[in-house]
Amino acid sequence: MILRSPKNQNSLNKFLNNYFNVVLTIGVILFLVVAYFVILAPKYQATSASIKDNITQKQNLYNAQKKKLANLRAINNIYQKINPTDLKKFSNVLSDNYVKESLFGEIEDIVNQNGFVLNAIRISRPEEGDKNAAAGAGADEKIATSTPISPNLGEIDINLSLSTIDYLGFKNLIKIFETNLRLMDISTVSFSASDNSAEIALRTYYYKKK
Repeated sequence: MILRSPKNQNSLNKFLNNYFNVVLTIGVILFLVVAYFVILAPKYQATSASIKDNITQKQNLYNAQKKKLANLRAINNIYQKINPTDLKKFSNVLSDNYVKESLFGEIEDIVNQNGFVLNAIRISRPEEGDKNAAAGAGADEKIATSTPISPNLGEIDINLSLSTIDYLGFKNLIKIFETNLRLMDISTVSFSASDNSAEIALRTYYYKKK
């Protein structure tokens, strides 16, 4: 058994008594330094990097929104300078919405003003027909759909059944539809000279509001 010298033990006790606060302070400082480099420093760096990335993203978003706002203001300034008469003409060429009643009235006026009888009119959108066909299709059936010209451009199909119309009147009516201010495409036509009747399929368009 090794016994400590009383002299050495007394010296150690005196040293601790005299420098306890210093030793404790140094120990605490060493602990804090180690804790900082092992725990706090990595977390601080990760947090700083995350904050910088967040600030950069927000700055990029702000710049993009600022640029978008400037473009919208420029467009608005141009729009304000457009003659209201020209805006009305453009609206007649390409309607800004799908209003079946309004379109029905336009077609009926064209037919009646030329002295023909409108027996029937059917107005529908191709996507409505696609939905109905898809709902009634079997599990193994495939529905073929047409590719739209533009995602912002809606299509409207118009089918007309006319009577008391002769061939010259029929040709004139076709020309009226082709030169009408509203944008129209003639899909199919059918004329019967035996009973002076005709079938006309048209397609017109409208702008889809976002």
